[in-house]
This record gives sequence, structure tokens and C-alpha cells, in this order.
Amino acid sequence: MAQEAQIHPGPEPRELRQDAQRNRLSVLRAARTVFRERGLEATTRSVAHHAGVSAATVHRRFPGRDALVADLAEHAARELVEHFRDLARTVPADLALERALRVVAAETVATRACAPEHRERFADRARELDERVHLALHRLLVSAQEGGRIAATVTAQDLRLVRTAVTAVVAAEPDTERAGRAAQRMVTHFVRSFRGTD
Repeated sequence: MAQEAQIHPGPEPRELRQDAQRNRLSVLRAARTVFRERGLEATTRSVAHHAGVSAATVHRRFPGRDALVADLAEHAARELVEHFRDLARTVPADLALERALRVVAAETVATRACAPEHRERFADRARELDERVHLALHRLLVSAQEGGRIAATVTAQDLRLVRTAVTAVVAAEPDTERAGRAAQRMVTHFVRSFRGTD
């Protein structure tokens, strides 16, 4: 993963930069857990507690909750895209596409407490990040089609339909486990149709 920008300008000892980076990633991981459990209204104090750092440490790296939410969304989208690239390098193209869609489905379940609010409060940025993930999925689709593993009739819009359908079934099922199973069944249905086996 590319080295992320440092919070404090000017030269710093290498040890401090590494420590600051560890703290920043720890805060982002904690924020991911807290926001997924409680929604975006969770406090930065609760994020700090979960990360095992002071609230002042969180505020030094993120000037407010919105900045933390924005950085977390960027971080999550980048991780997804990088994971899709790894899949493209390591497994057959159709399987890479299927696994990527399954990851997206699992992410939809995991983020359902905060994703709708994120799309509402940060509409432009949310669309931009969604488009980045969509383009990465589309690259996997094209690769699978070029290898003859996915029907040529499948389009980028079909990928959007998968995500829309997954979001709908997750929203309709309050139980998290059942929502996860339903989301994965939806992916199975679409992928079978993409391969022409439905």
C-alpha cells in the first residue's frame, strides 16, 4: 500500500513518523469498527477509546469527525481496489470477479449502519468512491470476458444491478447473519447468469 501523507509538516525523526503512521492506521481501524456498529454519529471519543489512544491524538490527525469519516471512506475504497488487483493477479478472471463481488456484498452487510448516512451526508464524495470501486469491478469483468469465462453480453450496468440488488436484500433483512447469506446468494445468482449457467 502506498505510504500515506504525514499529518505534521516538516522533517521528523523516522521513529516518530512510523509511530504517527501506526497511530493513524489504528484510529482508522477503530473508526471502521465503531462507525459500522453505531453509525456515523458515534463520537471521536469512542473511536479514540477503541483505538487505545487519547481523543487529542485523534484530533491531531483528523480535525473533526467529518474529516475522519472522509479519510476512512477513502481508505476503505483504496483497500477494495487493491484487493481486486490482487485477485486479478492470483486467480482466474471469472473467479476474481466473483470473489470481488462477494467482498462487496460482505462490505455492504458490514457497513449498513453507516453507508446510507454516508451517501446522504457526503453525496458527491460517496459517488466518486463508488465509481472508483465500480471501475475496478468493470476491469475484472472485461478481463473475464476476454478470457471467454463470462458472457460477452454482460455489461457494466449489470455490475451496478448486482450492487443494487445486494443493497436491497441487505436492507430488507434486519438479522445480520441472514442478511449476509442473502447477499451472497444474490451474488451467486448473478455470477451464474454471467457465466451462462442460470
